[in-house]
Parts: sequence; structure tokens; C-alpha cells
Amino acid sequence: MSFGRTIKSYLLWTHPRGGFHYDVMVTLILAFIFLMPRSVFKDTPRVRSLNPGEIVLHADGLNGFIFDISASAVSDHESDQQAALARAIAPIAGNVEITRYEPLRDATGKVTGYRVWTRK
Repeated sequence: MSFGRTIKSYLLWTHPRGGFHYDVMVTLILAFIFLMPRSVFKDTPRVRSLNPGEIVLHADGLNGFIFDISASAVSDHESDQQAALARAIAPIAGNVEITRYEPLRDATGKVTGYRVWTRK
């Protein structure tokens, strides 16, 4: 078989399963999938922006929860940010202890929300 016919048969996938050429094709596909770095595909996780008033809850261990709270759900006029965050999540979580929190910022640096770690 000539080199041109072999390439053509690879492109048309004409080799029987279990044959040498079939195994070569599958190996090339798997090597492409697992050995290509993520940067080649520009595949980076995106931070989803929260809708106004939205609160997203994630489990964090046995008694812990992580809340993503949009900035509009928290009053800007309060001097105690932690108290404002506690009031925002109280209807969902009840009485919880806030262990820490951090602002979520967009690409321009504007605060779009807060990530709050709590425990019961």
C-alpha cells in the first residue's frame, strides 16, 4: 500500500477494528486529547457574574457553606460589611457564623459580589 493510500484510508477511517492502522489512529486521537495543553484551546474557566440580588450556595464540608452574593444584595451604606453580609444570607442560611469573606471583582476591578464562608 502506498503512503498516499494509507493517509487516505486514515482520513476515511476504512481500517477494521483491532488492526494495526486502527490502533494507530486511536492512539493518535487519545494522544491529542490528553497531551495537548489547555492553553492551545484558550480554555479557561469563566467566573460567572451574578444577577442582581442573586445568592448562590455551595457546600463546603460537613457544616460549612460558601455563599456567592451579588453586590446589589448587600447595602453599600453600612460600615460593618460582615453584618450586612450576614443579613443578606440570613433568610437562606438562618443563624450562621461567617468565618471569612472576600469581594468578587470583574476585569475592571469593580466589586460585583462577595464570596462568604460560613459554618453552623
